[in-house]
Amino acid sequence: MCFAFEEGMTRFVLFFILIFVSTFVHAQQEWVLKKEKNGIFVYSLKTDSSAFNSIKVETEAKGTIAKFISIIKDVEGHNQWAYGTRTATVLKRVSQNEIIFYKEIESPGPVSDRDMIINLKVIGNDPNSVKIESVALPDYIPRKDNFVRVPMSSETWVVTRSGQKIKIKYFLKVDPGGTLSPFLVNLFSTKGPYESFENLKSLLEK
Repeated sequence: MCFAFEEGMTRFVLFFILIFVSTFVHAQQEWVLKKEKNGIFVYSLKTDSSAFNSIKVETEAKGTIAKFISIIKDVEGHNQWAYGTRTATVLKRVSQNEIIFYKEIESPGPVSDRDMIINLKVIGNDPNSVKIESVALPDYIPRKDNFVRVPMSSETWVVTRSGQKIKIKYFLKVDPGGTLSPFLVNLFSTKGPYESFENLKSLLEK
C-alpha cells in the first residue's frame, strides 16, 4: 500500500512539473505587445535561439499590394521610410522578383554604423496577397572600414488585401553584430520598426 501511495504521489508530482514547465515555456514563447499607436502594433518575442528578441508588426493601410511591392523593390528609396537607412544600392537584379542590395545604416549616438547585404525575394503573384522574404548575406562583398557588418537578419512581409486597404504583417529576426548589449537592443527594439511603418504608411497613402 505504501509503495502504491508513493508511486501515485511520484506520478502526481511529475505530472504537476510537466504542466508547470509546459505553461512556462508557452508563456515565454508568446508575442508581447510593446507599442500601439496610430494603428501600428509592435510585438516582441523572447526565443531560445538568440539573445535578441524577434519583432512582429501588424497594421492596415490605404493602398494596393502593387504599390506596396513597388515601394519595397525601390531600393534607392529605402531611405525615405526604413529607419536609420542612410543609403541603399542595388548590387544585383537576379530576376524581376529577386534583388541583392547593399544598405548603410546610421546608428544613434556613439554606436558604430552598420552595413548589410540583403537578398530580397517577392513570392507569389496573387493580386490579393504577397509574401516578401529578405535574408542577410554578410559575406557577399568584403567588409568596409568604419562599419560593423550585420551578420544575421531575416525579414518576412505578409500582405493581404482587405477591401480598399491592405493588411501588413512583418516579422524580423536580427543580430546587429559588434558588441552591443542584447539588453539595450531589446529595450529600444520597437523604435525602428514603429517609425519605419509610420513612414511606409505615409508613402502608401499618398
